[in-house]
Amino acid sequence: MRWYLFVVALFAACQSSPTTGLRGTLLAIGGGLDNDSRAVYERFLELAAANGPPRIVVVTAATGDQDQEVVDKGESLRTWQPGVQVEFARRETPTDATVAMIDQATALFFTGGDQKRILDRYRPEGGDSPERQAMLRLLDRGGVIAGASAGDAMLGNQMLLSGRSAPALGIAPPPRDGEESPVLGPQLGQGMGFLPWLLTDSHFFERDRVGRLVAALAAGGCRFGLGVGEDAAVEIDLATGDVIGVTPSDSLLVDIGSVVRSGARRDQVRATLLRQNVRINLVRRLLAAPEPPPPPSGPEHVVPVVEAGQNRQLASWRQFLAASVPGSGTWTLPLEGWQVVAWPDGQGGVVFSVGPR
Repeated sequence: MRWYLFVVALFAACQSSPTTGLRGTLLAIGGGLDNDSRAVYERFLELAAANGPPRIVVVTAATGDQDQEVVDKGESLRTWQPGVQVEFARRETPTDATVAMIDQATALFFTGGDQKRILDRYRPEGGDSPERQAMLRLLDRGGVIAGASAGDAMLGNQMLLSGRSAPALGIAPPPRDGEESPVLGPQLGQGMGFLPWLLTDSHFFERDRVGRLVAALAAGGCRFGLGVGEDAAVEIDLATGDVIGVTPSDSLLVDIGSVVRSGARRDQVRATLLRQNVRINLVRRLLAAPEPPPPPSGPEHVVPVVEAGQNRQLASWRQFLAASVPGSGTWTLPLEGWQVVAWPDGQGGVVFSVGPR
Protein backbone atom coordinates (compact mmCIF):
# COMPACT_ATOMS: atom_id res chain seq x y z
CA MET A 1 0.00 0.00 0.00
CA ARG A 2 2.82 2.41 0.82
CA TRP A 3 4.32 2.07 -2.67
CA TYR A 4 0.94 2.39 -4.42
CA LEU A 5 0.33 5.66 -2.61
CA PHE A 6 3.80 6.88 -3.53
CA VAL A 7 3.28 6.19 -7.27
CA VAL A 8 -0.10 7.94 -7.23
CA ALA A 9 1.48 10.89 -5.45
CA LEU A 10 4.07 11.38 -8.20
CA PHE A 11 1.31 12.45 -10.58
CA ALA A 12 0.03 15.03 -8.10
CA ALA A 13 3.41 16.31 -6.99
CA CYS A 14 3.38 19.38 -9.25
CA GLN A 15 1.31 21.10 -6.57
CA SER A 16 3.10 23.72 -4.47
CA SER A 17 3.21 21.35 -1.48
CA PRO A 18 3.51 17.79 -2.82
CA THR A 19 2.63 14.83 -0.67
CA THR A 20 3.66 11.23 -1.16
CA GLY A 21 1.17 9.19 0.83
CA LEU A 22 4.03 8.14 3.12
CA ARG A 23 4.61 9.28 6.69
CA GLY A 24 7.47 9.58 9.12
CA THR A 25 10.99 10.98 9.10
CA LEU A 26 14.44 9.53 8.50
CA LEU A 27 17.64 11.02 9.89
CA ALA A 28 20.72 9.90 7.92
CA ILE A 29 23.93 10.40 9.94
CA GLY A 30 27.21 9.94 8.13
CA GLY A 31 29.25 8.34 10.89
CA GLY A 32 31.95 9.60 13.22
CA LEU A 33 29.20 10.99 15.41
CA ASP A 34 30.65 12.79 18.41
CA ASN A 35 28.69 12.89 21.66
CA ASP A 36 28.81 16.70 21.59
CA SER A 37 27.12 16.93 18.16
CA ARG A 38 24.41 19.29 19.34
CA ALA A 39 22.57 19.71 16.04
CA VAL A 40 22.19 15.94 15.54
CA TYR A 41 21.06 14.99 19.04
CA GLU A 42 18.77 17.97 19.51
CA ARG A 43 17.02 17.40 16.18
CA PHE A 44 16.69 13.65 16.79
CA LEU A 45 15.17 14.22 20.24
CA GLU A 46 12.87 16.92 18.85
CA LEU A 47 11.58 14.54 16.16
CA ALA A 48 11.23 11.76 18.74
CA ALA A 49 8.93 14.02 20.79
CA ALA A 50 6.79 15.18 17.87
CA ASN A 51 3.89 12.84 18.73
CA GLY A 52 4.16 12.63 22.51
CA PRO A 53 6.77 11.87 25.16
CA PRO A 54 9.84 10.41 23.45
CA ARG A 55 10.41 6.66 23.75
CA ILE A 56 13.62 5.70 22.00
CA VAL A 57 14.85 2.26 20.95
CA VAL A 58 18.54 2.02 20.11
CA VAL A 59 19.14 -0.84 17.63
CA THR A 60 22.68 -2.24 17.92
CA ALA A 61 22.55 -5.02 15.30
CA ALA A 62 25.33 -3.48 13.16
CA THR A 63 27.80 -3.01 15.99
CA GLY A 64 30.52 -5.45 17.01
CA ASP A 65 30.81 -4.48 20.69
CA GLN A 66 27.14 -4.03 21.52
CA ASP A 67 27.78 -3.59 25.25
CA GLN A 68 29.98 -0.56 24.66
CA GLU A 69 27.45 0.95 22.27
CA VAL A 70 24.65 0.50 24.79
CA VAL A 71 26.64 2.47 27.36
CA ASP A 72 27.75 5.14 24.89
CA LYS A 73 24.40 5.86 23.21
CA GLY A 74 22.45 5.60 26.46
CA GLU A 75 24.71 8.15 28.16
CA SER A 76 24.71 10.44 25.12
CA LEU A 77 20.93 10.57 24.77
CA ARG A 78 20.36 11.05 28.49
CA THR A 79 22.97 13.82 28.58
CA TRP A 80 21.10 15.76 25.93
CA GLN A 81 17.71 15.00 27.53
CA PRO A 82 17.95 13.81 31.13
CA GLY A 83 15.36 11.20 31.99
CA VAL A 84 14.48 10.31 28.39
CA GLN A 85 13.26 6.72 28.08
CA VAL A 86 15.78 4.60 26.17
CA GLU A 87 15.61 0.85 25.47
CA PHE A 88 17.99 -1.34 23.52
CA ALA A 89 17.29 -3.94 20.85
CA ARG A 90 20.36 -6.14 20.44
CA ARG A 91 20.99 -8.79 17.79
CA GLU A 92 20.06 -11.49 20.28
CA THR A 93 16.93 -9.77 21.60
CA PRO A 94 14.00 -12.11 20.80
CA THR A 95 11.56 -11.09 18.08
CA ASP A 96 8.56 -10.69 20.40
CA ALA A 97 10.50 -8.42 22.75
CA THR A 98 11.92 -6.34 19.89
CA VAL A 99 8.52 -5.87 18.24
CA ALA A 100 6.95 -4.87 21.57
CA MET A 101 9.63 -2.21 22.09
CA ILE A 102 9.28 -0.81 18.58
CA ASP A 103 5.48 -0.71 18.77
CA GLN A 104 5.74 1.49 21.88
CA ALA A 105 8.53 3.69 20.48
CA THR A 106 8.44 7.13 18.91
CA ALA A 107 11.96 6.81 17.50
CA LEU A 108 14.65 4.28 16.54
CA PHE A 109 18.39 4.89 16.42
CA PHE A 110 20.49 2.39 14.41
CA THR A 111 24.13 2.39 15.48
CA GLY A 112 27.15 1.99 13.21
CA GLY A 113 29.24 -1.03 12.31
CA ASP A 114 28.45 -3.36 9.40
CA GLN A 115 25.16 -2.77 7.56
CA LYS A 116 25.07 -6.41 6.44
CA ARG A 117 24.45 -7.41 10.06
CA ILE A 118 21.29 -5.28 10.10
CA LEU A 119 19.92 -7.03 7.02
CA ASP A 120 20.93 -10.46 8.29
CA ARG A 121 18.96 -9.83 11.47
CA TYR A 122 15.90 -7.95 10.23
CA ARG A 123 15.61 -8.85 6.53
CA PRO A 124 17.25 -12.26 6.23
CA GLU A 125 17.86 -13.58 2.72
CA GLY A 126 16.07 -10.59 1.23
CA GLY A 127 12.79 -11.40 2.93
CA ASP A 128 10.90 -9.65 5.68
CA SER A 129 10.52 -9.95 9.42
CA PRO A 130 8.07 -8.96 12.19
CA GLU A 131 10.68 -6.45 13.39
CA ARG A 132 10.84 -4.71 10.01
CA GLN A 133 7.06 -4.54 9.83
CA ALA A 134 7.06 -2.91 13.27
CA MET A 135 9.59 -0.38 11.99
CA LEU A 136 7.33 0.47 9.05
CA ARG A 137 4.41 0.87 11.47
CA LEU A 138 6.50 3.34 13.47
CA LEU A 139 7.02 5.44 10.34
CA ASP A 140 3.33 5.17 9.44
CA ARG A 141 2.37 6.70 12.78
CA GLY A 142 4.76 9.62 12.19
CA GLY A 143 7.83 8.35 14.02
CA VAL A 144 11.50 8.79 13.19
CA ILE A 145 14.22 6.32 12.27
CA ALA A 146 17.80 7.56 12.58
CA GLY A 147 20.85 5.67 11.39
CA ALA A 148 24.54 6.42 11.82
CA SER A 149 27.19 5.06 9.42
CA ALA A 150 25.92 1.50 8.77
CA GLY A 151 22.52 2.70 9.96
CA ASP A 152 22.65 5.39 7.27
CA ALA A 153 23.81 3.04 4.52
CA MET A 154 20.89 0.59 4.92
CA LEU A 155 17.99 3.07 4.68
CA GLY A 156 17.13 2.72 0.98
CA ASN A 157 15.77 -0.07 -1.21
CA GLN A 158 19.38 -0.88 -2.09
CA MET A 159 22.55 -0.35 -0.08
CA LEU A 160 26.26 -0.19 -0.70
CA LEU A 161 28.03 -3.10 0.96
CA SER A 162 31.69 -2.08 0.75
CA GLY A 163 34.40 -1.05 -1.70
CA ARG A 164 36.43 1.97 -2.76
CA SER A 165 35.65 4.40 -5.56
CA ALA A 166 38.24 3.34 -8.15
CA PRO A 167 37.21 -0.36 -8.23
CA ALA A 168 33.53 0.63 -8.19
CA LEU A 169 34.13 2.69 -11.34
CA GLY A 170 35.90 -0.28 -12.94
CA ILE A 171 39.42 1.08 -12.41
CA ALA A 172 41.88 -1.44 -10.99
CA PRO A 173 43.92 0.42 -8.34
CA PRO A 174 47.66 -0.16 -7.84
CA PRO A 175 48.23 -3.34 -5.80
CA ARG A 176 48.72 -2.93 -2.07
CA ASP A 177 50.91 -5.20 0.02
CA GLY A 178 48.90 -7.99 1.63
CA GLU A 179 45.65 -7.05 -0.16
CA GLU A 180 43.79 -9.17 -2.68
CA SER A 181 42.74 -7.58 -5.95
CA PRO A 182 39.44 -5.79 -5.36
CA VAL A 183 36.21 -6.74 -7.05
CA LEU A 184 35.53 -4.32 -9.91
CA GLY A 185 32.14 -2.63 -10.06
CA PRO A 186 29.86 -1.35 -7.30
CA GLN A 187 28.98 -3.80 -4.54
CA LEU A 188 25.25 -3.48 -3.95
CA GLY A 189 22.76 -5.41 -1.85
CA GLN A 190 19.20 -5.05 -0.67
CA GLY A 191 18.55 -2.34 1.90
CA MET A 192 15.85 -2.08 4.56
CA GLY A 193 13.50 -0.26 2.16
CA PHE A 194 12.55 2.72 4.33
CA LEU A 195 13.54 5.32 1.70
CA PRO A 196 12.15 5.20 -1.85
CA TRP A 197 14.13 7.93 -3.64
CA LEU A 198 17.73 7.68 -2.54
CA LEU A 199 20.78 5.46 -2.30
CA THR A 200 22.67 6.58 0.80
CA ASP A 201 26.38 6.49 1.65
CA SER A 202 28.31 7.43 4.78
CA HIS A 203 31.81 8.74 5.71
CA PHE A 204 31.40 10.38 2.33
CA PHE A 205 33.94 13.18 1.92
CA GLU A 206 36.37 11.66 4.37
CA ARG A 207 36.76 8.45 2.33
CA ASP A 208 36.41 9.96 -1.18
CA ARG A 209 33.28 7.95 -1.92
CA VAL A 210 31.73 10.07 -4.67
CA GLY A 211 33.03 7.72 -7.39
CA ARG A 212 31.49 4.61 -5.87
CA LEU A 213 28.19 6.39 -5.28
CA VAL A 214 27.94 7.49 -8.92
CA ALA A 215 28.79 3.98 -10.13
CA ALA A 216 26.27 2.41 -7.76
CA LEU A 217 23.46 4.75 -8.81
CA ALA A 218 23.89 3.83 -12.46
CA ALA A 219 24.18 0.11 -11.69
CA GLY A 220 21.15 0.12 -9.40
CA GLY A 221 18.90 2.26 -11.59
CA CYS A 222 18.48 4.99 -8.96
CA ARG A 223 18.70 8.66 -9.97
CA PHE A 224 19.58 10.26 -6.62
CA GLY A 225 22.33 9.52 -4.14
CA LEU A 226 22.95 11.04 -0.73
CA GLY A 227 26.53 11.13 0.52
CA VAL A 228 26.53 12.08 4.20
CA GLY A 229 29.73 13.40 5.73
CA GLU A 230 31.08 12.48 9.14
CA ASP A 231 29.42 14.28 12.04
CA ALA A 232 26.80 15.39 9.49
CA ALA A 233 23.11 14.57 9.27
CA VAL A 234 20.35 14.95 6.70
CA GLU A 235 16.65 14.84 7.52
CA ILE A 236 14.28 13.20 5.02
CA ASP A 237 10.58 14.00 5.34
CA LEU A 238 8.83 10.99 3.78
CA ALA A 239 5.49 12.81 3.56
CA THR A 240 6.80 15.65 1.37
CA GLY A 241 9.98 14.27 -0.19
CA ASP A 242 12.06 17.08 1.33
CA VAL A 243 15.70 16.50 2.24
CA ILE A 244 17.14 19.03 4.68
CA GLY A 245 20.68 19.65 5.89
CA VAL A 246 20.72 19.48 9.69
CA THR A 247 24.31 20.13 10.70
CA PRO A 248 27.19 22.58 10.19
CA SER A 249 29.02 19.65 8.53
CA ASP A 250 27.90 19.17 4.93
CA SER A 251 26.55 16.34 2.81
CA LEU A 252 26.11 15.96 -0.95
CA LEU A 253 22.99 15.23 -3.03
CA VAL A 254 24.05 13.57 -6.30
CA ASP A 255 21.82 13.46 -9.40
CA ILE A 256 22.72 11.21 -12.37
CA GLY A 257 19.66 12.17 -14.42
CA SER A 258 21.88 13.47 -17.26
CA VAL A 259 24.84 11.12 -16.82
CA VAL A 260 26.83 10.02 -19.88
CA ARG A 261 29.07 6.98 -19.56
CA SER A 262 32.16 6.14 -21.57
CA GLY A 263 33.96 3.11 -20.17
CA ALA A 264 35.01 3.88 -16.61
CA ARG A 265 34.23 7.57 -17.05
CA ARG A 266 30.93 9.19 -16.03
CA ASP A 267 30.19 12.73 -17.22
CA GLN A 268 27.43 15.31 -16.68
CA VAL A 269 26.67 14.33 -13.10
CA ARG A 270 25.07 17.05 -10.98
CA ALA A 271 25.35 17.67 -7.26
CA THR A 272 24.21 20.07 -4.56
CA LEU A 273 25.92 20.63 -1.23
CA LEU A 274 23.41 20.09 1.55
CA ARG A 275 24.50 22.73 3.98
CA GLN A 276 22.69 23.42 7.25
CA ASN A 277 19.01 24.33 6.60
CA VAL A 278 19.27 23.78 2.81
CA ARG A 279 16.05 22.09 1.66
CA ILE A 280 15.46 20.26 -1.64
CA ASN A 281 12.26 18.52 -2.73
CA LEU A 282 13.01 15.23 -4.47
CA VAL A 283 9.47 14.59 -5.69
CA ARG A 284 9.56 17.76 -7.79
CA ARG A 285 13.00 16.86 -9.08
CA LEU A 286 11.84 13.38 -10.07
CA LEU A 287 9.05 14.87 -12.17
CA ALA A 288 11.24 17.51 -13.81
CA ALA A 289 13.17 16.55 -16.93
CA PRO A 290 16.90 16.89 -16.24
CA GLU A 291 18.38 20.01 -17.80
CA PRO A 292 21.53 19.64 -19.91
CA PRO A 293 24.37 20.79 -17.66
CA PRO A 294 26.77 23.50 -18.81
CA PRO A 295 30.28 22.54 -19.95
CA PRO A 296 33.33 23.38 -17.86
CA SER A 297 34.60 26.95 -18.15
CA GLY A 298 36.81 29.50 -16.43
CA PRO A 299 40.22 29.09 -14.84
CA GLU A 300 41.45 25.60 -14.04
CA HIS A 301 42.47 24.67 -10.49
CA VAL A 302 43.94 21.57 -8.86
CA VAL A 303 42.65 20.76 -5.36
CA PRO A 304 45.58 19.77 -3.13
CA VAL A 305 45.11 16.51 -1.23
CA VAL A 306 46.03 16.82 2.44
CA GLU A 307 45.90 14.41 5.34
CA ALA A 308 42.57 14.29 7.13
CA GLY A 309 43.35 16.38 10.18
CA GLN A 310 39.88 17.85 10.53
CA ASN A 311 36.74 16.94 8.62
CA ARG A 312 36.27 20.48 7.30
CA GLN A 313 39.72 20.38 5.63
CA LEU A 314 39.12 17.29 3.50
CA ALA A 315 39.94 17.66 -0.18
CA SER A 316 36.69 16.16 -1.52
CA TRP A 317 34.54 18.53 0.52
CA ARG A 318 36.77 21.50 -0.39
CA GLN A 319 36.42 20.66 -4.08
CA PHE A 320 32.61 20.65 -4.06
CA LEU A 321 32.49 23.77 -1.92
CA ALA A 322 34.76 25.66 -4.30
CA ALA A 323 32.98 24.38 -7.41
CA SER A 324 29.58 25.47 -6.10
CA VAL A 325 30.59 29.15 -6.33
CA PRO A 326 29.36 30.64 -9.66
CA GLY A 327 32.23 31.67 -11.90
CA SER A 328 34.89 29.94 -9.81
CA GLY A 329 36.25 27.84 -12.67
CA THR A 330 37.03 24.12 -12.99
CA TRP A 331 38.39 22.17 -10.03
CA THR A 332 40.26 18.87 -10.42
CA LEU A 333 40.91 16.49 -7.52
CA PRO A 334 43.50 13.84 -8.48
CA LEU A 335 43.22 10.66 -6.44
CA GLU A 336 44.72 7.14 -6.55
CA GLY A 337 44.10 6.00 -10.14
CA TRP A 338 41.05 8.21 -10.63
CA GLN A 339 39.95 11.83 -10.44
CA VAL A 340 36.99 14.14 -9.99
CA VAL A 341 36.59 17.25 -12.17
CA ALA A 342 33.93 19.73 -10.99
CA TRP A 343 32.62 23.15 -12.02
CA PRO A 344 29.64 25.41 -11.20
CA ASP A 345 26.27 24.83 -12.82
CA GLY A 346 25.43 28.54 -12.50
CA GLN A 347 22.58 27.88 -10.06
CA GLY A 348 24.51 27.19 -6.85
CA GLY A 349 25.07 23.54 -7.71
CA VAL A 350 27.91 21.59 -9.29
CA VAL A 351 28.48 19.58 -12.46
CA PHE A 352 31.19 16.94 -12.28
CA SER A 353 32.77 13.95 -13.93
CA VAL A 354 34.57 10.97 -12.44
CA GLY A 355 36.94 8.62 -14.20
CA PRO A 356 40.52 7.49 -14.73
CA ARG A 357 43.35 9.99 -14.38
